[in-house]
Amino acid sequence: MPVKKPFLLYLRSRLNITVSIVAAAAFLLFLLFFGPWGKIAALAVFAVYLIATALLFFSRKGASEVVAESEEDRLKAVRAKIDGYSRIRDKIAVLRIGDEGMRKAIEHFLLVSGDYIQKCRELSSYSPEANERIERALEVCQVFLGEMDESSTERRYGTAARGADETPEDFAARSIEAMGECAAVIKDRSVRDFEGLSGAERLAIMKELEDGK
Repeated sequence: MPVKKPFLLYLRSRLNITVSIVAAAAFLLFLLFFGPWGKIAALAVFAVYLIATALLFFSRKGASEVVAESEEDRLKAVRAKIDGYSRIRDKIAVLRIGDEGMRKAIEHFLLVSGDYIQKCRELSSYSPEANERIERALEVCQVFLGEMDESSTERRYGTAARGADETPEDFAARSIEAMGECAAVIKDRSVRDFEGLSGAERLAIMKELEDGK
């Protein structure tokens, strides 16, 4: 993938910042302490800086600085993505679920997704499909809580059912199955999408995820 805005990346690189500081110090030194000739010298320093910047930018060293800055941007974006899905998982962790079966399904999901998030942070990578299942798990929990509240209200006030064929027990079982599916996909994709790792690293990931089962 080509690097976007390579010159801007170079300008903010450590190499250019160092060269700029040295050039700026020399520019001010000549300008402030060498009288009329100092202005000419200062302009010469500025010209040398521009030439040096162009030469360095097109050099192998400049290219490596651009690549390093681009990689830093990529890692920053990856970390922000991981943090976002970690916050979604945290929302699930604080939900109060009365149904024991659903609560256990959520606990299993939290174990698997917690290991996944940890590996994402360690490897600065993530699985888009696993992330999607974290979002889906939150939706499942929210729908489950809403349905349970509604069913509780119907039982309390003896109101008529809404005409749905599905019983609360059936709905709870379907929700538990959905949470299990989310955990299973996260467990699977967190291994598949990290296939670029060594065999030992993949085995370590699989073992940690298996321990969360």
